[in-house]
Amino acid sequence: MGRSKRLQVLFLFIFFFFQLRVCFPFPADVEVVCNKDYFPSVLSLISQAKEEVCVLLFEMRYYKQYPDSVSNRLVQELISAVRRGVKVEVILDQSDWNRKNTEKNKISADVLLKGGVRVYLDDLKKTTHSKVIIVDGRYTVVGSTNWTYYGLERNNESSVVIDSPQIAKIFRDYFERIKARSEKFEGIEFERVRWIERIKRLFFRER
Repeated sequence: MGRSKRLQVLFLFIFFFFQLRVCFPFPADVEVVCNKDYFPSVLSLISQAKEEVCVLLFEMRYYKQYPDSVSNRLVQELISAVRRGVKVEVILDQSDWNRKNTEKNKISADVLLKGGVRVYLDDLKKTTHSKVIIVDGRYTVVGSTNWTYYGLERNNESSVVIDSPQIAKIFRDYFERIKARSEKFEGIEFERVRWIERIKRLFFRER
């Protein structure tokens, strides 16, 4: 084998070695939770949280006409965590192209806010399609599942629960980067008042 050929082989070995290290850098226990397995796993994690829960979702639904629905139970579990002294922060998607989802997310956000949860709505021009939950800087849930009736009860959805402080930190930092570009949700009534004030300033400017 010539010198140039040996160098090529060595380069390929080093490349794939470091690729493997990048793909599998931390030890972690992983549990696969598909379809209806998601709800009991996530409910248990939130109910046992001691310090912090961070939730990042594209869709979250609170169905007032169905108080015992699974998505409502997850929302209420976040509120229960706050009452236990756990810090709970939620970021939900808002957009100027999918107003239906934005309005429904705000209904859920309003319930959370009244329960003491810190809620943020993401950058209006950026779609947050992630579904991530971080608990106590140790557990990360990531996958396809939204907190909706169809996401939790009807669809084929797949997620994983990862037990790894290192991976939790990566997603926690990711959460903070999105939060830095998000706006704090102050409540539906507050938003209505703010829009009324904007309209007044627009049409009744002082002369």
